[in-house]
Amino acid sequence: MKKIIIVGSFVIAITIGGASWNSQASANPVTKSLNVTAPDKDDLLHVLKLSSNDELYNALYDGSTLADLAQNNDVDVQKVINLQVSELTSQLDLRYASGSLTLQQYEEQKSEVRHLITNSVHGIQ
Repeated sequence: MKKIIIVGSFVIAITIGGASWNSQASANPVTKSLNVTAPDKDDLLHVLKLSSNDELYNALYDGSTLADLAQNNDVDVQKVINLQVSELTSQLDLRYASGSLTLQQYEEQKSEVRHLITNSVHGIQ
């Protein structure tokens, strides 16, 4: 049960925009200029054909994975993965642009995004 809550919490955090991998701020005074925008928190609900965050939360709490929800609503699981990868990558881009990640941290975290999201969508630790 804890695994489901943790995965669900992680997914909701990504969706809402609160995911943060590294709380250590970089001392780099130069702000990088990237043309990125924060993801829309309703995109995941739209892709999964769900009506509310509560519906998503309850399904995850009850043991469903995002892959299960996609399959149950005739949605290609890869669309969910791609959306989540895009959202988390956008957040990393913002953190790098603001100077809170070094280039090395940014590249390391970005290289892990697809694997992390794919496992999360399928409920794999």
